[in-house]
Amino acid sequence: MAIVFKRIPPHILQSLGTRQILVLQRKKSEDGVIAIMTAFVIVIMIAMFGFALDLSRSYNRKMELQSVVDATALAAASPLDGTSEGIDNAVRAAADTASVHSFSYNNGIVTWSPDALTFSTAPDGGTVGWMDSNSAKANAGKVLFARVDTSKLDPNHGRVENILIPVLSLRFAVTDVGATAIAGRDSLNVLPLAICANSATPASSLSSGELIEYGFRRGISYDLIKPNPASTAPQSFLVNPIAPAGTIGASMKAHLDLVAAYVCTGKIAIPTLQGGDITVEQNFPIDTLYNHLNSRFGTYVTPCEPSSASTDASVKSFDLASATWIKAQPSGLSVGPLWSYAKAVKYSSYTTNRGIEPTAGYTTYSATVTDWGTLYPGPPAAQPQSYPSTTPYQTNGGTGAYKTAKNTRVLRVPLLQCPITSGTPTTAKVLGVGRFFMMVPASTSAVYAEFAGIETWAAIRSNTRLYR
Repeated sequence: MAIVFKRIPPHILQSLGTRQILVLQRKKSEDGVIAIMTAFVIVIMIAMFGFALDLSRSYNRKMELQSVVDATALAAASPLDGTSEGIDNAVRAAADTASVHSFSYNNGIVTWSPDALTFSTAPDGGTVGWMDSNSAKANAGKVLFARVDTSKLDPNHGRVENILIPVLSLRFAVTDVGATAIAGRDSLNVLPLAICANSATPASSLSSGELIEYGFRRGISYDLIKPNPASTAPQSFLVNPIAPAGTIGASMKAHLDLVAAYVCTGKIAIPTLQGGDITVEQNFPIDTLYNHLNSRFGTYVTPCEPSSASTDASVKSFDLASATWIKAQPSGLSVGPLWSYAKAVKYSSYTTNRGIEPTAGYTTYSATVTDWGTLYPGPPAAQPQSYPSTTPYQTNGGTGAYKTAKNTRVLRVPLLQCPITSGTPTTAKVLGVGRFFMMVPASTSAVYAEFAGIETWAAIRSNTRLYR
């Protein structure tokens, strides 16, 4: 910009003094400098505005993609249950979820690619790293985490064409952004109380044709503190609720205030029990933790509270005195009535269904004198009288499916492969997870619970969350 200084007319110069002339000339010079600075500032402001505009568009695109991968990773992680079918379900869930999302201010629809989804055994990739679905199936029992990465999608998903920044340099014509999310489980619906399996065999049959699962009989109650009547040294174990499977955690007996919270909720902060031993300590401290189990019956002690440890819909105690449907306690059985929550199951039904329990359950025995005499022989005879068509708990309002405030008396207890190497703490292999229905509130020395079958690994999975 050229600045023109007009010449001051001679007749004005003659009337002005020398000092006044210098002041006028300086004023004209300053006006020119201000004009130059104003123009320069305007250019800078336009550049800053353009930079902010383009930067906000890139930021918004990244947030759009982050929303896509967060939802897709959570959808993919949810079906992972330690099986090949779970991985197939995860692949489908990811594709379905991603396809309903958009980007670029709803102007673009996400075009999904299976390459964007990978799996691993740990949120950081673990020792095996991130695998595609086919490789993951070879490690299905341990694969519980999913990762979604937009860099594996069409590049247009993350490409933002800048509008004003390229004025400064053509190198800034395009900005490429991306997003990654990792999701997986962070807890299991499993109590930090474990017992020895009575047998290492998942399923077998008695001479009567009754199904036996890891040595336990459905419909019969056991004392979970001394659950192995055939053993010379019945044992119960405290599970470290925060040490991942496959590691040796610290002793928890000095931190029972921490363990108590997990007893209240019936959960442990471990993503899986499969593929590795868990940390246990002999002798579950029932004398300290029994009241925390009793939150299921409406008894609350710190840190239990109704918001996280719901009272069961039915708090009726099924002790022997109130078991009016049984004439006498069966000989040679543990304390408690029969079939208050679950009925004895036919082994033939187990084999017919290939060990996969139907929604309606396996075929059960009927409450007849003939069946009961076959199942529970020997004096005194355990014969039903006025037995309801369904088990008493179900008759009184319970449901077969696990729901909040219903069936919260069902304890999910790890069944360990015994004997276990001595040591505190030590490790033990989990053969399965048993469902045990609390018959009565726990005491300082006993937890009486009726065996109701083996849980599937999918049934015990709990919260799925994002890891970043």
